[in-house]
Amino acid sequence: MFLASLLRSVHHLGTDRRGSLAPTFALLSVPMVLMVGMGVDYGNGVRAVSKLQSAADSAVLAAARLSDPDAGRADTALRYFRAHLDSNLASMVKTSQFTLAQDGNTVTGLITAQIPTSVSQVMGATMMSKTITSTAAIAKPDIRQLDLVFCIDATGSMSNTLNAVKTNALNLEANLNDELVRRGIAKFDAMRVRAIYYRDYGGNYMNGTSSYTVSYWNGTKYASKTSKPSDPDYWTYVGDVPPMKTSSFFNLPGSRTDFQSYVNPETANGGGDLPESGLECVNEAMDSPWAKVGDTPAGGGTKPLQAVYPTIVVWTDAAAHKPGYSLSLKNPNYPAASKMPRTYTDLKAKWDNANTIDQNRKLLVFFGNPDQSTNDRDGLANGWQTLKLWPGFMVGGTLTEGNANMVTKLADAIASRVRAPTLTQ
Repeated sequence: MFLASLLRSVHHLGTDRRGSLAPTFALLSVPMVLMVGMGVDYGNGVRAVSKLQSAADSAVLAAARLSDPDAGRADTALRYFRAHLDSNLASMVKTSQFTLAQDGNTVTGLITAQIPTSVSQVMGATMMSKTITSTAAIAKPDIRQLDLVFCIDATGSMSNTLNAVKTNALNLEANLNDELVRRGIAKFDAMRVRAIYYRDYGGNYMNGTSSYTVSYWNGTKYASKTSKPSDPDYWTYVGDVPPMKTSSFFNLPGSRTDFQSYVNPETANGGGDLPESGLECVNEAMDSPWAKVGDTPAGGGTKPLQAVYPTIVVWTDAAAHKPGYSLSLKNPNYPAASKMPRTYTDLKAKWDNANTIDQNRKLLVFFGNPDQSTNDRDGLANGWQTLKLWPGFMVGGTLTEGNANMVTKLADAIASRVRAPTLTQ
């Protein structure tokens, strides 16, 4: 009605001989109106195509999830696509086809749509035909192994963490894999865990001239003694005895009871001053006999490993001494320079060395506050602030969260490193 009325007005103006502008306006107004109308139609079409593209992208990504069997991927994509359409968009879709590539590596969607026009109908263009495509690469699971090394601050204030490790030890593999599946990640084909309890190689209090009452592990329990400067083993007690306790890797689930037997007797003890030898624990973790691509999976298997996930997990409520802290160096049990770097630069170089740890998927998960710092004999000790800048470092949560939700928080961190489905076009 509007166009008919407008055209009649234009006709009258065109026949009006009273002014020279009338014919010119009559000639120009029709294409001007059509151009504006076509612009409106084009904008509506762009918005509709954008919504259809978003729905198609969501559909193929949903179908590419690791946990879905190949046979159901096309149906999954179609179901997700339709769920993203309102009634108006659904009326525009003429065909929607989702297919799995012959090699099983991608899911593709092909959508055709007819988008109705308004003003463009005057020129005979009642519909705009559009084709939308989207393809997602399927994150096919490789033969994968997860190696976990727990760096646990075992000083006197850390009872909650030690208890959380004990609580989760027996069913760690099963519960962690279940949590990963809930995040769309396939279960690991193999899993190992190693536990390292650390305290302090160099406390703040011994000065070489005074006697001190010290606590130490006598092989079966913690005991105390008075250490005098004249004692030949005086500096042995500059820190905790022992300053670190380590296990080998336990294959899970096969050696889960051995892992539980290792962690159950440990009690929170020592420390008494801040900071602690957290970096030495990370260094020990780096020296773990990590699985490598091409190895046989832990527990056996007919196919070699195609992907490995070396993961160090730290729980602490204390700052960390710098590498080569002066009092730590007085401890005869402190690692040699060939094992424990004496500078941050050399420690990071070790972390970045492919001969030390796989560089593609390495992960250092930290539970606590990496920004805390404490003064020791050498000045400000803020070791975690330096490590948080390392590639692969991530804060998994607060110490409280890491204790109360240990498995779920670990699953969140690990899932961030596992390849997820990605759009390819």
